Amino acid sequence: MGKETILNEVKKQAKIMLGAGIIGFLGAGGFGLFNIMNGNISSLALLCIVIALICLVMAGIGIHDLIAPEKSFTVKSNPEIYDMSDQHMTSIIYQDEYLTVSDRMISATDKPDTVSYKNEVYLVYIEQDKVNFSTVGKALVFDTARGEHRINILNQNKADEEKIFNTFAKYCPNVVFGYTKENISYLESMREKWRQTHQY
Repeated sequence: MGKETILNEVKKQAKIMLGAGIIGFLGAGGFGLFNIMNGNISSLALLCIVIALICLVMAGIGIHDLIAPEKSFTVKSNPEIYDMSDQHMTSIIYQDEYLTVSDRMISATDKPDTVSYKNEVYLVYIEQDKVNFSTVGKALVFDTARGEHRINILNQNKADEEKIFNTFAKYCPNVVFGYTKENISYLESMREKWRQTHQY
């Protein structure tokens, strides 16, 4: 069950990457190529070509993960993820629209590939992307011993954010909150301690 859940999530994300990559490649690449062929070799046209190449790589990763999801970065970066997912799904003790908590693990409710041991969650903070002083993206990031996970919270209000923070605080004994120099140092030191007892 856990393996199937993770592979299905990898395939879902791969389809998104493939679609976004193709659209970005055709849009940015077409605009850049059109301008260059018409003698308008501007920095914008060159930037569009670079973006198109990045989108092409994204589409390639999407194709790879659709064909061989078991070889995706998600799986290769955490060889235990199938077993973790199995344990997580069979021992749920709390669930809301944002987080799912089991006896030993926590994950974003709609992203099963974010499953992490509760005692391996070290840092939680909010990251915002702004354009002309307007927020265009907002994610709750939780850093663990095994990597970083992101939950899109662009449309959530302060009460929703507090609910998520409180859930992490209640169930994750080693977590600190906020992107500060001290907390980043704490994250690095905890990851180093974890690496000393785990090897992949």
